[in-house]
Amino acid sequence: MGMLLWSTVSLVVFLRTLFFRRRRIDFCLRIGGSIRLDASTVPLSIRRKVGEALNMGKRKWFVVLSMIAALSAAGCSSEKSGSGKTAEFTVSTEPVTLKFYVNVTRLSELEYQQIYIEPLKKKYPHITLQKLEGDLGQLVAAGEIPDLIMSDNDWHMPLKQLDLPADLTELVKKMKLDLSAFKPETIQAIHNLDPKGGLEGIPFDLNTGALFYNKDLFDKFGVAYPKDDMLWNDILQLSKKLTRKEDGVQYIGWDPRFPDHLFSPYSQPFVDPKTNKALVDTPNLRKVLDLFQQVYQQPGYVGAKNEYTYGPDGFTKTHILAMQADWVGKLISDLLQAETTGVKMNWDMASEPRFEDAVGKGRHALADMLVITKPSKYKEQAMQVIQMMISREQQIMLTRTGRLTALNDPEIISQFGANFPSLQGKNMKAVYKNPPVQTPSPHLADKEVQTIIRAMRKEMAIGKKDVNTVLREGQEKADKKIAEMAAQ
Repeated sequence: MGMLLWSTVSLVVFLRTLFFRRRRIDFCLRIGGSIRLDASTVPLSIRRKVGEALNMGKRKWFVVLSMIAALSAAGCSSEKSGSGKTAEFTVSTEPVTLKFYVNVTRLSELEYQQIYIEPLKKKYPHITLQKLEGDLGQLVAAGEIPDLIMSDNDWHMPLKQLDLPADLTELVKKMKLDLSAFKPETIQAIHNLDPKGGLEGIPFDLNTGALFYNKDLFDKFGVAYPKDDMLWNDILQLSKKLTRKEDGVQYIGWDPRFPDHLFSPYSQPFVDPKTNKALVDTPNLRKVLDLFQQVYQQPGYVGAKNEYTYGPDGFTKTHILAMQADWVGKLISDLLQAETTGVKMNWDMASEPRFEDAVGKGRHALADMLVITKPSKYKEQAMQVIQMMISREQQIMLTRTGRLTALNDPEIISQFGANFPSLQGKNMKAVYKNPPVQTPSPHLADKEVQTIIRAMRKEMAIGKKDVNTVLREGQEKADKKIAEMAAQ
C-alpha cells in the first residue's frame, strides 16, 4: 500500500509538470518494473484529460491512476533494449578500426599522436585509427576507402570528385552536436561547399595568415623587424635589404609563396560560377604577379640552380629565409616539428601585409575539418572521433599546442600555444588582427586552375616571361581544362 501511495504521488508530480510546465521531463515510476515517462511524447488529448483529472481534486485520484497504462503506451518506453525507442542514442562499443586519411593538410607525426591517438585511447578505447598513406585516388580505386578524412575546405573539391563526402546533417542532429558553439565563419565555409547547403564536414580548427620572420637574420643585417599593418610594398623593400650573399651563404629576404594567398582577401573564386570560365586574367591577379616579378628581379634571388622558392624549409630548417607569410597553423606545425629534431630558431610574427585596397581584411576562412565518407560502415564511430575533437577539453589541448580553435570561446582562444615555451612572448595579436573574409564559391575545377596559377611563378622567375604573357596563357590553359572536365 505504501509503495502504491508513493508511486501515485510521484506520478502526480510528473503529470503536474507535464500539464502546467509543458517541458520535457524523464521520470521513472517503479511498479514491478522501470517505466520512462517522457512528456514530449504524450499526445495532446491525453494531456488535456490529465489536466481535467488534476483539477477534480482528491475525489477523482483514481482517474489519474487509470491513465498509467495510456501514458505508458503513448509517451513511455522501457529502459530495456528491444522494447521501442531508447531515450538516448547510443553507439556500439564493439572494437572497430577506422581507416584515416590526411588530405593535403599539415599533420606532423607528433601532432597525430598528441591530437588523435593518445586522446582516443582514453576516450574511446574501442576505436582504433589506421592511417592510410599514398594517393587518395589510387587508394579508392584499389578499394582502400577511408572512413574518416582530415582535410580543409580549400581541398574539398577533389574529395567531391571522388564522391566521398557524406552529408552529416542528420547525424549531427542524431548525436546532438551543437553547431552554435563554433565560430560562424567555420560552419559557413563548410556549408558553402554544398550547393544544397549540406554539411559535409565538421571543423575542428581555424586557420589564418600571418607574416613570420627570422629575428636573427634581421639582427645580423641591422634591419628593423616587420610591424603589424604593413603593405606588401613595405615587405618588398625589407626583402631588398635582406637578400644578399654573406660568407658564402645566399640569404633570401622574402618568399611570397603562392599568388592565390595574396589575392585571398578579395574573396575571388578560381572559376566564375555564372560563365564557367576561369578567373585568371583579372586585375587582382595582375597586381599580385606584378609584385612577384619585382621579387624575382632582386639580385641573387633566383639561384644558380634555378631556385626560386625557398619556403617553408628555408625558413624552418636552413634559416636562409628571413620572411614568409603563410597559414599560421601550417607554419607553426613545421616550426614545432623542427624543434623535435633539435632545430630551433628565433622567430616572431606580424599581421599579414596587404595591398592598399584590402587593408584590414584577412584571408578567406580556412577550416581544418573531419569528413566522414559515404561508403563507411562506421559513420557513428567516426562521429565519436569528431565529438572527441570538438569537445572543450580537446579544443583546449589543441589550442595550447598551437592550433586555432574552431569554437567561439574566448577562454580557449586565450590559451593559444601555452604548452610550448617557444610560443611564449610571440605577437599573438597578429593572428587575430584581420578577420577572415567570406570563402568564395567552390568549383570542381578549383585545384586545376590553382595549379595553373601557381605554375606561372616558374614561367616568370626561370622562363623570364612577362606578366601579360603568363596571364594570357594561363587563362587559355585554365579555360581549356575546365572544358575538358565538363566534357568527361
